[in-house]
Amino acid sequence: MAMAKKRILVLTDHMPWGHRSIARAIYGYLKDKESSENYEVFYEEVKAETGIANDLYTFMYRFSPSTNRLAYKLGEIGRVSKELTKKISLPSLPELKKVVAKYKPDLIICAYFFHSHSLAELRKNKKQKFKLWTVVADPWTINPVSFVPGADLHLVYDEVGWKKALRYGILPDNIFVTGWWVREAMYKKYNRDEARKKLGFTDDRPVIFVGGGSLGTNSLVKILPALVFVKKKVGLVFNSGTDKLGFNLVAEYMKLLERYRKDDLVEIKNLGWIDNMGEVLSACDIVFGKAGPNFLFDVVATKKPFVAITHIGGQEDGNIDLLVHKKLGLVKEKNGEITKFFLSYLNNPKKYYERFLETIEVEAEKNRQSLPLILEKIKKEI
Repeated sequence: MAMAKKRILVLTDHMPWGHRSIARAIYGYLKDKESSENYEVFYEEVKAETGIANDLYTFMYRFSPSTNRLAYKLGEIGRVSKELTKKISLPSLPELKKVVAKYKPDLIICAYFFHSHSLAELRKNKKQKFKLWTVVADPWTINPVSFVPGADLHLVYDEVGWKKALRYGILPDNIFVTGWWVREAMYKKYNRDEARKKLGFTDDRPVIFVGGGSLGTNSLVKILPALVFVKKKVGLVFNSGTDKLGFNLVAEYMKLLERYRKDDLVEIKNLGWIDNMGEVLSACDIVFGKAGPNFLFDVVATKKPFVAITHIGGQEDGNIDLLVHKKLGLVKEKNGEITKFFLSYLNNPKKYYERFLETIEVEAEKNRQSLPLILEKIKKEI
């Protein structure tokens, strides 16, 4: 009699931010291996019942990322963290119960920490037999609520996450260092010239990608004033994600620039949500953007240097440190710095690509092993 296949559920919330990107990366890889490895894998996005918290976070993310630093510091206080976690996680428990009852998983891999806390609470019912693995979705600046008492395993990016997990009381056997969880599609090798032609760039001008992550950010427009000073050919791809206001701001500036400039030195492609991110990035030479971890590591996977022009205060401070320490790019967050670097870059684009290529390749290869490591762990423990 054949043994029943093990059932794996990859779970996250419904918002288009980093947690969902991570969950889809893990699910996509496991789904590709489903037949050969003889398990079943399922995917669910469960809306977190957080009241206005998501709206407030989205507003801050887009319009005032530095103001998050105070809220983040408050969240590091143990008592505040516990109260906040309980308040936000428990209302989602009824819906999570339904999902668990539907799939009857042997293992849940959860990429959204509040859901992980809810699931840990659910497991206090001894009838619930599933194992719970939770993803710590920030690389270096990690809030205590990312660690879940009762989870069987915490997936962390590197030794920094390992040390912080120990500091917050997680046992060594419940910590697993993997690297970052990037969609396999981001590593695909595209033909650069063909990708450029698809975007409408028909000459050899350098192309700069300007992106703010899935939610977008008004910081993208920091680079726009510099365009009136350009004296060499350049292409720019603006990616505003779901942020329609950011998209419209770029569109309005394009109209102004068209009236001001009577040459073809500056060529702009204004994009909103991008489904083929790997292909678009392959057409570009460097990336200016918000230093969110998923966007940063997506860029690393495509072997492009990253220039941080903004980040979320507190929560993403560690991403800036990581970017510099691992030599993945540069930090140019002040308006004057951005303009100065942008114009300097156009004088020698190749210089910056070569400067960071070796260290970027090391990081990309390390992160590419993250999903195979998860699969090997599943085969040993589930």
